[in-house]
Amino acid sequence: MTREQLEAAGYRLAGSVERFPARIGKLVRLGESEIAVFKTTEGDIFALENKSPGPRGGTIVDGIVSGNVLYDPICDWRIGLADGAVQAPDRGQVAVFPVRIVDGDVYIGRP
Repeated sequence: MTREQLEAAGYRLAGSVERFPARIGKLVRLGESEIAVFKTTEGDIFALENKSPGPRGGTIVDGIVSGNVLYDPICDWRIGLADGAVQAPDRGQVAVFPVRIVDGDVYIGRP
């Protein structure tokens, strides 16, 4: 897809790929949404709603990435970056936003 097609489909520019260091979350605000963006050591980029699914609430942007899993900084739950699902024995879900990369720029769509 081209930039124009992505924007017409509701995607918004989040920044260049270089803005997102591996294994460290970056907060991106798109309209009213707070999105935690994570890059794996393999270079894959994921965008999740910046809300912890745990009982204490909080945010996930300060979590630690290992492989394709995010460790929630509040309750130490494991969250799949690709699907936002909390891994057993815990249960929960984080909204996942689709990500597209065009010419070195990261675009985030609506879940």
